[in-house]
Amino acid sequence: MTTITQDPEKLADKYRAVFWSEDEFPVDPVTIARHLGVEVLETHLPKDVSGALIKEVNEDPRIILETTDHSNRKRFSCAHELGHYASRVESDDEDRQYEYVDFRNGVSATGQDSEEVFANSFAACLLMPEDEMRLRFRKSTHAELAAYFGVSNEAMKWRLRKLNLL
Repeated sequence: MTTITQDPEKLADKYRAVFWSEDEFPVDPVTIARHLGVEVLETHLPKDVSGALIKEVNEDPRIILETTDHSNRKRFSCAHELGHYASRVESDDEDRQYEYVDFRNGVSATGQDSEEVFANSFAACLLMPEDEMRLRFRKSTHAELAAYFGVSNEAMKWRLRKLNLL
């Protein structure tokens, strides 16, 4: 397992600033991925797998999303896989950029794997940036915040806790 050295919040802010309009929500990670040359496809994946990042030798990377998932889940899964991609392309480790397959599944949320923790944090920061969260927190309910940012209530509560707003 490789140690992640980047800050997921700074990297997410960088990607959003370069590849997305700062004032438009919800953020669309599919658009960001496509700007980066990462194809995003939907198909049926194995049970309990929401997304995958696939990079094969001499091929462009692809993010695969479970077609039957809710749009909010797909958005978070895509942002999560984008986090894996960003950590690899921003890494100085050549081996991390060459060939890999990452799956977003139940293990991703356990907090046991540093790469999964990074990808989840990146996704949360990309979709729910701290400044915008703090700006809207006082005048919105949790459900309104989740709808505005295009995430599940569970993802919103997790982010609010991380920002010490709950």
